[in-house]
Amino acid sequence: MQFHSFLEFVPKIQELRLPGLEEQLTMAPAMRKQLLDKPIINPKKAAVICLFYEGMHGETCFYLIRRASYPGVHSNQVGFPGGQIDPSDQSPWDAAKRELWEELGISPEQVTRIQEITPLYIPPSHFWVDCFLGYTTDQTELNLDPNEVKEVISVSLAEFINTKKSFTDKLDSNGGKTPIYTLSDNIVWGATAMILAEIKSIISQALS
Repeated sequence: MQFHSFLEFVPKIQELRLPGLEEQLTMAPAMRKQLLDKPIINPKKAAVICLFYEGMHGETCFYLIRRASYPGVHSNQVGFPGGQIDPSDQSPWDAAKRELWEELGISPEQVTRIQEITPLYIPPSHFWVDCFLGYTTDQTELNLDPNEVKEVISVSLAEFINTKKSFTDKLDSNGGKTPIYTLSDNIVWGATAMILAEIKSIISQALS
C-alpha cells in the first residue's frame, strides 16, 4: 500500500474496536498462555511504538529493531522501538516517543499518534507494556543508539499483511511449537508477534 493511501485509512483505524488479547493469543507461545493466567503483581511499566512511514518507493513500512546483546531475557531479540517508562515521562505515549528518539533518533515532534492498542503483560521480564500505533511524514536519517539497537528492520505493510503464521520448535526448551512471523528474513515471536497479530487484524479490518 502506498503511504498516502495508508494515511487516508487512519481515521478508520481509529474508529475500529480493538481485537484485544484474544487476537494476541493467536501468536502466543504455549507457556505464555499459562503464565498469563497468574496474578500480575507490581509489574514494571514500558511503552513501545509501531511507527509507520513512507519507504523509498512510496510504500507504507514500519520499524522493528534487533536489540543489542546484554545480560537480559530480551537480548538480541526482534521487537518494537520502546522501553521502560521513566518517572519523568508524563504518559506512556510520551515514554514511547522518548524511547523512539533515544533508540532511532526520530524526534517526538515528527510523530503523530494513531491510537493505543491493547496493553500486554510480558511474564519473562515482568513488564506491563503499553503499545501504540503512530506515523511520521518526515524523511528522517536514523541515528541508532548502539548500546540498545543492533540493527533496524524495515518491514513493508504489504509483506506483513500477506505473511502467514508458521511454527518453530527451536525456541522452546521443551520442544514445543512456537508461533512465529518471518518478516524481512527475521524471525519474530513472543510478545512482539502477539502485538503484531492485533495490528494485523486492525489493518485488515480497516482495508476490508
